[in-house]
Amino acid sequence: MITHDVQDLLDSLAMAVGRGMAVDDPEGRVVAHSVHHGEVDQVRAQAILSRSVPAEVEIWQEAHGVATTREPVRIPANPALGMAARLCVPLLHRGRRVGSLWIIEGGGPLSSEEEARAVRDAAAIAALLDGGGSSHTLRRLLNGEITVRRAAGILGEGPLRVLAVRAPAGRGDAVRGDLARGDGPRGDAVRGDLARGDGPRGDAVRDDGAGDAAVPGDGSHGDVAPGEPGGLAGVVGDELSRMRRPPAFAVVDRHVVLLLNGGEDASALGESLAARAGGLVGISAVHPGLGSLRQAYGEAVAAARAAAAEPALGPAARWAELGVYRLLADPTAYSLGSLREHPALAVTLETYLDHGGDAQETARLLHLHRTSLYYRLARIEELTGRSLKDGTQRLELHLALKLARWNAV
Repeated sequence: MITHDVQDLLDSLAMAVGRGMAVDDPEGRVVAHSVHHGEVDQVRAQAILSRSVPAEVEIWQEAHGVATTREPVRIPANPALGMAARLCVPLLHRGRRVGSLWIIEGGGPLSSEEEARAVRDAAAIAALLDGGGSSHTLRRLLNGEITVRRAAGILGEGPLRVLAVRAPAGRGDAVRGDLARGDGPRGDAVRGDLARGDGPRGDAVRDDGAGDAAVPGDGSHGDVAPGEPGGLAGVVGDELSRMRRPPAFAVVDRHVVLLLNGGEDASALGESLAARAGGLVGISAVHPGLGSLRQAYGEAVAAARAAAAEPALGPAARWAELGVYRLLADPTAYSLGSLREHPALAVTLETYLDHGGDAQETARLLHLHRTSLYYRLARIEELTGRSLKDGTQRLELHLALKLARWNAV
């Protein structure tokens, strides 16, 4: 079964180069085809209808090295067969041929830039075809369409981490609008509190062992921009094809989402993907298993968004290091921890922050000696792991204190 991701990539590429195209499996069966762009020849129309290629066409194609090529090869037109010229890009994944990408060139060959795009996207299509089950399952689990128990047989079990790759500002699937206007992404925002387990469709991951969940919509990529996510996925797929054991990935809500084993070096992969894709990567915390997949996904998306908002976080931002942006994404994300067990210290910290770090005024209001105040502040830093000399960390603590008050009433 072809996944939505392969079809989306194919349609994205077809739109980008303005040509009709199709994907065949190794036996020559048509498994996906784009909408019509440009010339539609007799062979293409027949292949789409019958889902197969006539024997005489196969002979013509194989005469030009299609069966053995590992590089793109051009097949000249054959008017007798009703066949326009076309480009064949072999779909290779981990050294294995998993199919072919066919692009009609009846109106002239692709430009070098278009051909490079086709080769890049072909790598992603090959990866998705080879791991189509895992890609499809990952997307369905994130969309609440399948239970954890059913997904575990394909995606595996154990600790996991999620990476979310998004395009930078100015690309088709990037933040819409101008940051100066305060516009923010809508399709890639975490829906609701992560603490409630809300995900990209607002449906919690189910672990009841039942069949598929009944959810609104058809689970397709309604939020995926028609152009750039496919190109972004092509770069990601090409990068992953170099890995010995590439992770499952899918396009979800304008992000390319990767599911990693919790023990993998997420930072190195994130930085590599950010460099190659020219995008921004969000890295979730490690979670115990697929039951927490939605939360991990939300963290990764929020981290990628924070990287877009705050370049200092780097092109690959980790959820654990977002500081105040964690609180903006999820008001429950930061706990005052053991500071809750020391009410006097919490009052001291709040008073100190309320008065802009004025030690003299804080000591006066709390009737403390300055030495006692400094001792308390040092103890607060020890308990929270935050430095009161760092403005962003002070802001994080201040917001956490105010949220604690808010949540208490």
